[in-house]
Amino acid sequence: MSEKLSIGNEIKDSYKETHKWVQNNLKGLKDIEQFYRERAKLEREYGEKLSGLTKEFLNRKSKSTVPLSVGDTPTVTPGSLEAADLVAWNEILSQTEVISKDHHHLANDFERQIAEQLSGLYAKLDMTLTKIGGFNEEVTTKRDTINQDLEKAKKRYDEVCASMEMARNKHTKSSNERNKRKLEEKESEMNIAKNEYLIKINQANRIKDKYYFQDVPEVLDLLQDLSESRIFFLNDIWRSAKDLEVSAGERVQQRLNTADSVVSQNLPSLSTTMFIKHNLKQWKEPKDFCFEPSPVWHDDEKFVVTTQTELTDLKVKLAKAEQTYNHFQDLSQAEMSKLSALNQRKKEAKADESSADAVGFYETLKSYLSVITPFTSHETLKLQAEVQIESIQNNVPSEYDLSTDDIDLSKLKKKSGLLSKLKHNILNTDSSSSKTSHRLSLFGNGSDKRGSTAQSLDNDTTSLTSSTSLSTNYTAGTGSNKNKVLFAYSKQDADEVSISLRDLVALEAADTGSGWTKIKNLTTGETGLVPTTYVEINEAAKIKEAPKVPPPRRTNMPTRTMQAQYDYEAQGDDELSLTPNDVVNVIRGDDGSGWTYGELNGEKGLFPTSYCR
Repeated sequence: MSEKLSIGNEIKDSYKETHKWVQNNLKGLKDIEQFYRERAKLEREYGEKLSGLTKEFLNRKSKSTVPLSVGDTPTVTPGSLEAADLVAWNEILSQTEVISKDHHHLANDFERQIAEQLSGLYAKLDMTLTKIGGFNEEVTTKRDTINQDLEKAKKRYDEVCASMEMARNKHTKSSNERNKRKLEEKESEMNIAKNEYLIKINQANRIKDKYYFQDVPEVLDLLQDLSESRIFFLNDIWRSAKDLEVSAGERVQQRLNTADSVVSQNLPSLSTTMFIKHNLKQWKEPKDFCFEPSPVWHDDEKFVVTTQTELTDLKVKLAKAEQTYNHFQDLSQAEMSKLSALNQRKKEAKADESSADAVGFYETLKSYLSVITPFTSHETLKLQAEVQIESIQNNVPSEYDLSTDDIDLSKLKKKSGLLSKLKHNILNTDSSSSKTSHRLSLFGNGSDKRGSTAQSLDNDTTSLTSSTSLSTNYTAGTGSNKNKVLFAYSKQDADEVSISLRDLVALEAADTGSGWTKIKNLTTGETGLVPTTYVEINEAAKIKEAPKVPPPRRTNMPTRTMQAQYDYEAQGDDELSLTPNDVVNVIRGDDGSGWTYGELNGEKGLFPTSYCR
C-alpha cells in the first residue's frame, strides 16, 4: 500500500462526507451481524431456504453499494464498481448461495461466535466514532470562538473611534484644558483598541490556517483509521466464519477457500482509495481576514505607538504571551513523543495489511485519540500566544524598547479604568531614553501557512505540530490533597464524570493501563472515570472498607442460576470462562446487550446469555 495515502491530505474540509461514509460502514456491520443470525436459522432448515437468505442480503448490499463504497454524495458515481470489502462480501454471499446442506453444530457456531463478535465490534467502533466527533466539535468550536473574539475587537475599535471623534469635536469647539485631557485619553483608548483589533486579525488568520491545514486533516485521518480498523476486524471475523464452515464438511471447503482468497485481497487501503477517487473536488481556501478601517478614524493597518501608554499596554500583552508560550513549550514535548511513537506503530501496522493485527491497530488508534484531543487544543492556544508575540514584535517600530524585564505580571491588579491600571501596576520606562530593541527573535516573519511551530511528525501519514494548552492548573483540595485538574472534560458515558478546571478531586482508583482513572469530584459530589491525561494525581488510592451487606428483603426468594451449554473462553478481565454444565449464579440479568453478569467458582463477570439456559 502507499504509506502516503491520507484522506486528510487529499480531500480538504470534508469532515461531513467522511464521517457519514465511516458511519455508513459501521452500520453495515449490523447488516452483516443480522446475516449470520438469519443464516444460522436457515442452516437448520437446509439448503433451500439458505439460498433465499443469501439472495436477500445480496439485494440489500446492492442497494447500499454506493454509500458504503464512496459515501452519500460522491463527486463521481462509481457505476457498477464496488469497494474491495464489498467485493469480498459479495463473494461470500455468492459462495454461500450454492451450499445445499449444513449441520446443526455449524448453525450454533455461527450464532455464538460470529454474530456475537459483530455485535460487540459495532458497539466498540461506534463509541470511538462518537469520540472522534467530539474531537472535531472541539477544534471547530475553538476556531469559531477566535472568530467571535475578532468581531468583538472590531466592534470595540469602531466604538472607541466614534468616541474619539466626539471628543475631538468638543475640543475643537471649546479647547479648554479639560476637553484637551479628555481628547488625549480617548485617543489612547482608541489606539489600544486598534492594536488589539490587529492582534485578533493575525490570530484569526493563523488559527484559520491551522484549522484547515492541520486540525481538519487530523480529524479526517482519525476517521480513516477507524474505517480501516473496521475492515481489519471484519476480515478476521470472516476468516473465522470460513474456518467454521470448513470444519462442517469437505463439501463446502473449496467454495469457502475461493471466498477467502477474495477476502485476503480486501486491503483497507483499497476502500480508502476508492472513496478518495470518487470524492475529489475543487476546494478554495477561505480568504484571510483583513483590517477594516473605522469609518470615522484610522485608515491603515499599522500599529499605533505614540505615547508610553500604548507601549506599556503592548509590553504587558507581550509579557503575557511570552509567559504562556514558554510555560507550555516544555509540556508539549511529552505529548509530541507519545504521538510520534503511536504514529510509528500505526505505520508499522499498515505495512502489511494482509496480516495486520486488528486488535493491536485498534488499540493504537484509541491511544492516539486520547492524546491528540488535548494536544490539538494545546496547539491552538499556544499558536494564539505565538501570533500575539509576532504581531507585537514585527509591527512596533524598532526605536521602541520591547524588553519585558520590567514587567511583573504577578503584581498586576484590576483597577478602575485602563490608564489607572497601566500607571499603577507597570513600571513606566521612557521609550526615548533607550533606542536599543530587545525583541525575541523566536518566530521570524510568521508567513508560513501552517505556522512556525508546524513540524511534521510523520511526513508520510499525519501532520502534527508541537503545542500545549493554555489551560490553567488549579490545585485541588487543601492540606495533603494536591491533585490537579489539567483540562476540563464532559462525560461521554454513564460510568464517567465531568470535571472543570476549578473542581476539587480525590483519587478513587488508579489507572491500571486502560488510560482512565477513577476519581471523586469533591465539588459536585459525583464519582466516575476521567481520562488519565486530564488530571494530575498526587495521592495514593484509599482502601475503603466495604459496607455491611444488609439482610435480603425477601429471604424466600430463590437464587437464579443458569447452566452453561457451550465452551466459552473469557476475552477480558471482566468476563467469565465457561465449560458445559457449569452452574452460574445470576447477579444481573441480560439488559438486551446479549450478556449476563454472574458468579462462578467465586469469580464474577460477564458471559454470553445465549451460551447458557
